Amino acid sequence: EYIMNCQEFTTFLQEQIPLTAAMQLQTDFFSKEKIRLSVPLAPNKNDKNTGFGGSIACLLTVFGWSMMYANFQTQFPDAKIVVQKSELRYLAPITDDFYAVCQCTDIAAKESVCENLQRHGKGKLFLHIDCYCKDVLSATLDGTYYIIQA
Repeated sequence: EYIMNCQEFTTFLQEQIPLTAAMQLQTDFFSKEKIRLSVPLAPNKNDKNTGFGGSIACLLTVFGWSMMYANFQTQFPDAKIVVQKSELRYLAPITDDFYAVCQCTDIAAKESVCENLQRHGKGKLFLHIDCYCKDVLSATLDGTYYIIQA
């Protein structure tokens, strides 16, 4: 089973979600279990020279979409991925480049998504995503993502 490399996924994201190009988003690591997406501070800062809340929200939301894509797009290429609900917490100011990480290693949860998608035309996965700046946890997102058969 083929999985895109980091540069291919960055290009794909920037084509599919143009805002990520303006943010200068990069894929640092890309697998079904672990992804790392990063952005430089310069195009994502606010008037206080810290991370802009909208950029942080976008990075974390796109991250969840990316995790769903990595895990389910090969098996369900025509399905659509959407975020249904998210809770974002800003924990510390972002003063430099920042990145998002999440581990998606719950095999039973992934199998449940596939079973529900095949049985009911949609499946959901809860993701906890962390945002770091210089190894300081700066924000978190708890999100419910759906994959829906087209």
